[in-house]
Amino acid sequence: MDAAGRTESGALPLEGITVVDLTQVVAGPFTTMMLGDLGAEVIKIEAVGRGDRSRSIQPNPAYFDSVNRNKHSVALDLKSDAGQRAAQRLIADADVFVESTKPGRAAAFNLDYETVSELNPELIYCSIVGFGRDSPYEELPAWDMLIQGMSGIMSITGEEGGEPLWSGLPSGDLIAGSYASQSVLAALYARERGRIDGEWIEVPMLDAAISWLTARAGHTFGSGDPFPRLGTHHPSIVPFGKYECADRPIIVAAGTADFWRGFCRAIDRPELLDDDRFATMDDRVDNRAELAEIVEPILRGEESDYWIDRFHAEDVPAGPIYDTKSVWDDDHVQRRALHKTMERDDRADADVIDHPVHFTALTTQLEVAPERLGESTDSILERHGYSPEEIETLREEGVLE
Repeated sequence: MDAAGRTESGALPLEGITVVDLTQVVAGPFTTMMLGDLGAEVIKIEAVGRGDRSRSIQPNPAYFDSVNRNKHSVALDLKSDAGQRAAQRLIADADVFVESTKPGRAAAFNLDYETVSELNPELIYCSIVGFGRDSPYEELPAWDMLIQGMSGIMSITGEEGGEPLWSGLPSGDLIAGSYASQSVLAALYARERGRIDGEWIEVPMLDAAISWLTARAGHTFGSGDPFPRLGTHHPSIVPFGKYECADRPIIVAAGTADFWRGFCRAIDRPELLDDDRFATMDDRVDNRAELAEIVEPILRGEESDYWIDRFHAEDVPAGPIYDTKSVWDDDHVQRRALHKTMERDDRADADVIDHPVHFTALTTQLEVAPERLGESTDSILERHGYSPEEIETLREEGVLE
């Protein structure tokens, strides 16, 4: 194995699986990128002339590159009959079709489930939607921030006494993408076992985001109250959260009795262990203000590295707060080689984040660098029966990029 736990060689779990991708921006592309990392061949259909909308989002092309490795770009005009026939031919030979178009758009392109399942009865068809069939918001376009707001995620993000905040990550997109890739894998497994022929999966972004409330919803189910915004501190664990040091803040997560004892030793205040105000976790939560008055001046007296070393020596979870630039300098991140560069012959190389899951006998891949719009149009269509002359005619007609 390498330093990240990856085998030098191994079988790709989805080798031999073909995925046709009609998605854009984040949710759908994240889904199909995960499938491509696992070995599937992903054919990304993009609009002629424009492509995936994320191609025009700054920084360009880094935004697009971040979720579009391991894909072959085919540019088609799906408003044309010829473009629709080409897409249908690709889907007819595929195992999976993932789409995240506006409500009704797939049907307008003659790529709805009813149409393409007749061409390919064994197809796993996955629709990533904002709200889904039978929702009162079925026709409403969905964006990540809207989903975060409507799901409750935004209400619990922010400082105590402050306003709700967007999480900063496109959480609604990433949650839906994670469920979509999971559901596609489940359907492929069911098909392989003979349980189904084909399947139509619907992943509503709002439903998916609400499901991630988990323990935060549990707070409301148990108390009847909304989960509060607490910034970087925990409602039921103390000491747990962000603490200022002489130079910068750190995170300390002393979430067990053992960690509490280690915390007290690390700050050289063992007498706190005999203080009745802090005897149990519930006591520490009830008296968090009093504990903060004691602990915070101590931590502000030394720099962050000093305290992190002290806490680690006592096996107390603690660490720095990185930004998206400094995180790549961390020893763990560098040893795991999470920042990868994918070479491209005709333009700047692509910076990507390595696939995070590591197998023992299986493996993942970073094989196809993010492509230019339509870079694989000719090669993919030729493989699906189009002659060079037919391709040239379609290009002259504006059907292809």
